[in-house]
Amino acid sequence: MESQSYDIDSTTGGWTKASHIDHSPRTYDASETPTVNSTNPNYHPSSTVNGSMNESVANKATTELKKGQQHAEDIITKSKRFLLQQWNQTRQSVIHFQKRATEMVPKQATNLIYWQNPIHSGIVFGVLLSIIITFMFLSSLAAISFWLLALLVVVGLYKLYNYVMATFVGRIQDDIFDAMFSSEIHISEQQAQALASYVRKNGTSILRQARSLFLWNNLTNSILFGLILFATFYIGLSMNTLTFGLVGLIFLFTVPKIYQVYQVPIDNFAKQILDQINQVLAKVTNKAPVKPKKS
Repeated sequence: MESQSYDIDSTTGGWTKASHIDHSPRTYDASETPTVNSTNPNYHPSSTVNGSMNESVANKATTELKKGQQHAEDIITKSKRFLLQQWNQTRQSVIHFQKRATEMVPKQATNLIYWQNPIHSGIVFGVLLSIIITFMFLSSLAAISFWLLALLVVVGLYKLYNYVMATFVGRIQDDIFDAMFSSEIHISEQQAQALASYVRKNGTSILRQARSLFLWNNLTNSILFGLILFATFYIGLSMNTLTFGLVGLIFLFTVPKIYQVYQVPIDNFAKQILDQINQVLAKVTNKAPVKPKKS
């Protein structure tokens, strides 16, 4: 007699006839290829799926790594090219500024700075140094009055000396102040035009350079200008303008002459430093990854 089983129906609360369940052992074909619906007990779907997933993730990671390396190499190459271009532009700007500064400085000032005539250079250096020191310890009004009064007294004493020498000794000397300042002092039209042309030419160049710096037309120049302003700000916190002018005056009348006298050893020392910097940059460049050439 066929066995039947009954299950309770949760919806109706009655007993329903259940289907016959086969509990006989299942057979499988040994040559059967394992699939999801396979009867082969050697089939392990989890290991197969995990292996394929791991291989896919590894391939994807390798591809992403290659793309990242390629992107990094492109960034390094572009950065090196950009920095080299900016550095060349900065060198050209410095050379141009040096030429313009040389043209703007009169030849007489250059002779004074390089002590071509030690007596004139010493006098100018001493007077300027005394003026700056006077303004450091006196107010502007007192310092200006002091120097105008000193000039008046010096000229008066010199005139008195010439008068005494001419009246009591009988020796007449040439008045150096009359030779320096002619009685017919005037600014000619040509001098005014030359001064206006000088101011217009150099003023236009300065305005264009300032526009280029503040609008970041050249990245390296603007960064260097910012560093100079920061250094000036830091120096201004520890000293005032007059102290800075005093240091600048001493620097102006000493460093160019020292470099002119000791140019060869200074250039050799600077060359050694630049060679060391170039060696360090070369080592850093060699350690950076290089983009392979496409065949």
